[in-house]
Amino acid sequence: MQALKRASKRLTRSSHTMTSTATTTMAIARQIPNSFLDALSDHSGTTANDAVSLSKARMQHDRYLQELRRHVPTLCLPALEPHPDCAFVEDTVVAVGNIAVITRLGHESRRGEVDSVKEALCQLGVHVVDMGEEDAGLSDRSMSRCDGGDVLYTGRHLFVGLSERTNQNGFRLLQKVFSERLHEGNIIAVPPVIQGKDVLHLKSAVTHLDEHTILAPEGPLGDNLLQTMKSSERGYTAIRLPDVLSCNAVVVNGHVLAQNATCEVSRERIKNACSERGLGLTFVDTSELAKKDAALTCCSVLLAV
Repeated sequence: MQALKRASKRLTRSSHTMTSTATTTMAIARQIPNSFLDALSDHSGTTANDAVSLSKARMQHDRYLQELRRHVPTLCLPALEPHPDCAFVEDTVVAVGNIAVITRLGHESRRGEVDSVKEALCQLGVHVVDMGEEDAGLSDRSMSRCDGGDVLYTGRHLFVGLSERTNQNGFRLLQKVFSERLHEGNIIAVPPVIQGKDVLHLKSAVTHLDEHTILAPEGPLGDNLLQTMKSSERGYTAIRLPDVLSCNAVVVNGHVLAQNATCEVSRERIKNACSERGLGLTFVDTSELAKKDAALTCCSVLLAV
């Protein structure tokens, strides 16, 4: 852990000239468990073509971590076998600066994933607020729920998607915790206008390239989402993509990791957008993870501490 902290400081000093949203000093990920095939999914996997390959999923996950480590020190936690979804570590945390909220995940089966993430954050010196502890004593119906995949921090705004996994109480708690760092008006609830198995979370359909640029799908889905977010009024340029999966990208210290999708139009638009903004770009294939409703951002937590 100490070696990781020293590496983080070295990378921070060399990254101040980057054009990214914020300097990322650390990433947290988690290994894929042997139980991964039992992970939650809206994809039935009933045909041979849809069946998930554990070895291929691990290979793709390792490649993602390899690329991520080129740009930020990355702590990879061991797998949790009782929790098939544990590699999707993004859902356990919402972090802004040196403050992190440990979430109370929307699906009850995943709530055991948070303890080791909380421990790692505390060891890194992050100020941690535990959503479950904040709501202690409340009825289950009244408690906050939140998946980190529903929360998009662009550097200017914190958009919180309300969904089956994230409720209004979860939004209010995030608003309370982060209101000192972000003006309350910059913490925005996004009503559940996105539906369907391809958009489990807000960030399944929209992520950012920088503080003024977001990726969003073409068609009614993207239209409704951008209108609800009031993206134009808030100063965002939307890069519209025909492939929804391509709308999920990771930006870290001036470099973008994007889905290696088969949609050539989406690839070209992302290439052009990154080139115009001076951002590096690497395409990474996580199609096997996508069979378990995962996108690129699901596989890591980015910290600026």
